[in-house]
Amino acid sequence: MTEPHLAGLPGPTLPPLTDQPVPLVDLPVGAHQVRVWADRPARGLTRIMLVDAAGGGCGDAILRGDTLTVTLPAEWSGADRAAVACVIARVVYQDGVGS
Repeated sequence: MTEPHLAGLPGPTLPPLTDQPVPLVDLPVGAHQVRVWADRPARGLTRIMLVDAAGGGCGDAILRGDTLTVTLPAEWSGADRAAVACVIARVVYQDGVGS
């Protein structure tokens, strides 16, 4: 995923408080297709999960209060990691969740 890919992505909307994760958007990351899932099990907590086409986890993020922690595969290029981190930040901060 590069900056041009990022600009063309729809802005997925976070679900309200959830009992289980819901799919948000599919992203092209390098040669891979990744599905972004979100879960908001409690106020002040948002989880983002990335799943590859084989159904395996390939990254995640947790927003707890004002702290966003993102973990992505080391084998992804720096540009792909940066772009996906930007997508995650845009998703979790879109509606003032972190503020």
